[in-house]
Amino acid sequence: MANPEKERRNKLKYVRVYDQLYEMIQNGTFPPETRLPSETVLAQQLNVSRMTLRKALTLLQEDELTRNVQGVGHFVCSQSENGQGMLPANAFQHPVYSYCTEHPDSVEMAFRIEPPSKSIADVLKQYTPAVVIVDRWYKQRQQPLAYSLSFLPIGLIEQEKIDLNDSQQLQGYLESRCYEGTNRCRRICSHSTAGNFTALTYTLSEKDSFLLVQETIYDAEGNILVSSKHYIPSELFRIEILY
Repeated sequence: MANPEKERRNKLKYVRVYDQLYEMIQNGTFPPETRLPSETVLAQQLNVSRMTLRKALTLLQEDELTRNVQGVGHFVCSQSENGQGMLPANAFQHPVYSYCTEHPDSVEMAFRIEPPSKSIADVLKQYTPAVVIVDRWYKQRQQPLAYSLSFLPIGLIEQEKIDLNDSQQLQGYLESRCYEGTNRCRRICSHSTAGNFTALTYTLSEKDSFLLVQETIYDAEGNILVSSKHYIPSELFRIEILY
């Protein structure tokens, strides 16, 4: 009989490799502007397959921690300042509803509570004893259209009086309430090839080409409330800018 939890841990092995490489970059094992060992050497050092390593490297590139120079290798990026260029959150709508040309008619959601890895704690820029990790698969006629992954500090659940026994409350906060009031929002839109393996449960697109929206929601004091990644297949996204 298949063991779903074991399968999930195996699928998330690349996340553990990401965390290892993240810490090696942060502690100076791989300083800024230096080249990482070759994929073959690095996979041997970390005792993982090259496929697992490549998934981890893809996420590092998404987060602007490394860059790939074709035919040369992977280099550690200089760290840039975050939290600049914020706009009122109420000027935005959830990216899947804003940028996907097909409108979802249902959402499948799952969440878990875990101690934060160093990379997640650094993303949230605060101490939190636990983090709520929320997956959402947006569907139309039972077919997946897009995927969102969000991280919330556990204290926010009490602060916003979200009952985790009622999944609709958590979904409502992430899709609507976090954009209200005096909150602020920062978004970065880029291309990604990680949507299918990040979404885990479903294949979102046969093309392995996605719009990635990296989104951070801040309160009025600049504290991070939610950090999210939203993946929309390239054939399904459209951005209209009004100014």
